[in-house]
Amino acid sequence: MSTDLSELTCPDCGARDQREAFCDSCGAALTRARPTAGRKAVVPAARAAEPVASVEAAGPVGATAPATAATAELEPELEPELEPEPEPEPAPHITDEADTVPLVEVARAAAEKAEQAEREQAEAERAERARALLVPVADQSAPSGIVPVLPGKPEPIVPQRKDSERLEALDAGIECQWCATRNPPERHFCRRCGQRLAYAPVEARRPSWWRRLIFFWRNRPLPYAGQRPRLRRGPGQAIRPVVWTAVGVVVVVVVVQEYKPASTNVRDHFAKPNEISNWTITASNEDPNHAAKLLHDTYSDTWWGSGFAPQNSNGTSLTVTFTQPVNLLDMGLTPGAGTAADTFGAQGSPETVDAVLIPIPGKGDPIKKTFTLDDQPGFQKLQLRGDDIRQVVLTITSSYQPTSANPPKAVETAITELEFYTRH
Repeated sequence: MSTDLSELTCPDCGARDQREAFCDSCGAALTRARPTAGRKAVVPAARAAEPVASVEAAGPVGATAPATAATAELEPELEPELEPEPEPEPAPHITDEADTVPLVEVARAAAEKAEQAEREQAEAERAERARALLVPVADQSAPSGIVPVLPGKPEPIVPQRKDSERLEALDAGIECQWCATRNPPERHFCRRCGQRLAYAPVEARRPSWWRRLIFFWRNRPLPYAGQRPRLRRGPGQAIRPVVWTAVGVVVVVVVVQEYKPASTNVRDHFAKPNEISNWTITASNEDPNHAAKLLHDTYSDTWWGSGFAPQNSNGTSLTVTFTQPVNLLDMGLTPGAGTAADTFGAQGSPETVDAVLIPIPGKGDPIKKTFTLDDQPGFQKLQLRGDDIRQVVLTITSSYQPTSANPPKAVETAITELEFYTRH
């Protein structure tokens, strides 16, 4: 049976040039259709001798008479075109069941086969493109000794545990019976494999005494996994904070008593200063017009003069005597011949001053301090810090020269005001 679906003639209505599996005119299945006139029909020699009437007899039951007559009229036209072919080669025997297979199924099988071939070809092309991307092509210009290779696979990052070096360096502790890893003695499960450490622990290194005293809770055994820790109740829980508070107070008192300078500095740092008004002052040398008593008159336009030029005032001293012993905190000194810029620069001013704090007899040795003053007008605060002080001796060791453009003929070292402060 012919399987060509192009240019067939319907056996029922005689419609020509049919290209589908069913007739466009009557809808009959073209299973018994013959090729259209004008094409050479190729049929086996055995079937060429069969009468056309046998083909008509094989038609579907119930076919109408006009359709049969039309088919009979076509036979004389097709017979001249049937030319005997040379003896064909032996072909495989085709049973009658194959002749009855619908052309639709044959067309579908052919289409599926073609589609399968296209898919296989597309898969082969994709595989070839992927292979070209994965497998590098050797560079002809590169040296023969260099061979291209694929990039290496990065190794995964292994998480690091904190204090791993310290744990690895344990020279004592519980050794796991599964992985032989050393574990701290307070553990119940291995830190590496998690197995239970259910055997006698090895004696661990004893902590120092101060660690046992401060971190006393670390000596307690830890509960096992899933075990509820025991609640600590009773009078001991209320007494412990009181005891530790009392111990802290005792330690603070002892430190304050034994290390008096430290406690005094803390006390003086937070103390409120109070100015001392009951004191007298004398000078080893002074200008008659600018006596030492002017240092304690609370006026900013009066000053004490050393009576010597600034370069010759080294060694001139002032002695301050308090009416009663005082706990000194600070001293305030206003250098120069006034607080205004023009009056300050008219005379010299002290640069470095040595202060000796003399306590009352039996209260310690004299305290000596050295201060460096700024060459500028205004109040300058100096820290003294001494207890039970009866006298303060100030000695000028160097002086600044006048800064005025037109200083007077008589130039000397001058101090405008002195102030002393005690704890409130």
